[in-house]
Amino acid sequence: MEPLDQLELIDNLLRLGISYHFEDEIEQILTFINRKCSQNNEPKIKDLYATALEFRLLRQHGFNLSQERFDCFKNDKGGFKPSLCNDTKGLLQLYEASFLSIEGESTLEMAREFTIKHLEDKSVDIHCDPLVQHALESPLH
Repeated sequence: MEPLDQLELIDNLLRLGISYHFEDEIEQILTFINRKCSQNNEPKIKDLYATALEFRLLRQHGFNLSQERFDCFKNDKGGFKPSLCNDTKGLLQLYEASFLSIEGESTLEMAREFTIKHLEDKSVDIHCDPLVQHALESPLH
């Protein structure tokens, strides 16, 4: 199973409220993913959804991660790239991940402001994904 598939499975188990049945397996998977990420010297994956999901789940489970993982999604001026607005799933994950910020993490604070603005713009659309409205009304954290 690919790491992204494993992360999505863990996320689904958490959302369903049954993750406690698989605590050991979840810990093993997240430890492996964290170890692989910290040992890998290759460029970071530039997929906002996968990066934010990985960050959120690892940090939620006590792993120490740097907010710098999101620097590849910023433009030259230090703001988030406007092209990210087209990735609703990625915006939702970044929004949820931003709630796991530690005091002084300006990138995650900026991420929350950026995602709220663009997710609220999407929620005005009559065809808006109900997940967007639900996330804005009641985030996971």
